[in-house]
Amino acid sequence: MRLLRYISAVICVCASLAAHAQREVTPVETDDKKPPQPVLHYYDKHGEPLNEPVLFLATLDTVGSAKTNARPVYPRLNSIDIGINIFDAVAILAGQKYGGADIRASLSMWNWLFPTIEIGVAGACNKPKDNNYTYKSSPSVYFKIGADYNFLYKSNPDYRLFAGLRLGATPFSYRITDISTGSSYWQEYQQFSLPTENATALYGEVLLGLRVKIWKQLSLGWSVRFHHLFKSTRGTHSDPWFIPGMGTQSSKVGASFSVTYTLPLTKSDKAANTDTDNN
Repeated sequence: MRLLRYISAVICVCASLAAHAQREVTPVETDDKKPPQPVLHYYDKHGEPLNEPVLFLATLDTVGSAKTNARPVYPRLNSIDIGINIFDAVAILAGQKYGGADIRASLSMWNWLFPTIEIGVAGACNKPKDNNYTYKSSPSVYFKIGADYNFLYKSNPDYRLFAGLRLGATPFSYRITDISTGSSYWQEYQQFSLPTENATALYGEVLLGLRVKIWKQLSLGWSVRFHHLFKSTRGTHSDPWFIPGMGTQSSKVGASFSVTYTLPLTKSDKAANTDTDNN
């Protein structure tokens, strides 16, 4: 009889433990597609109690939002820009001893990247203060290729804040004339000129700029350019003082001021869905 009671007690204890374990491990059913339910908030963001509870419903998907927000919102081929840089023309009027002008064309890709090509002509005429020679550089052609990155690529294309890179090259010629040597004591001077010298140069630029629309398809743009001369050949008798498209050999910073016309490649300048273009 005692044995039966003992066995019955053991069975009851095991059944009770099994039921308790089953309740603990039973998974909670979840439905990812089920819309989130509102939650009552009893305190504000400062931890102060509210007069009345407030229902709050919000979902935060930082990963998905980051992926979505990083994508461009404009078409792949958005527009073509054609502009002219007139900064040197204005600087010459202010007394600069060299200058030129260039025409540039760029393609707007997603209003984000702007592959660019620049072609210009520049020359120089400089006579130092001591008047012992005159440096003249014939108008010479220069070429630049590069690209700009628009930091405001998700904003209105009428406004840009950008950084860019350029690689420039130029073949050019120059002359040094009216070279005067002698002694002021003896009042004896000799004057001569060097023949035309030919040279080439390869240089790079890092630029920061801003562009704003002023009327219809016309825009004005400003940029500051930091130069670095990679290589320059010298003439037979001298080194060139002026590099077309870059400035003097000693100059490290330049600028540009351009007037640009924009030719849209889409029917609307508004943001468009570019899923098809990106695939």
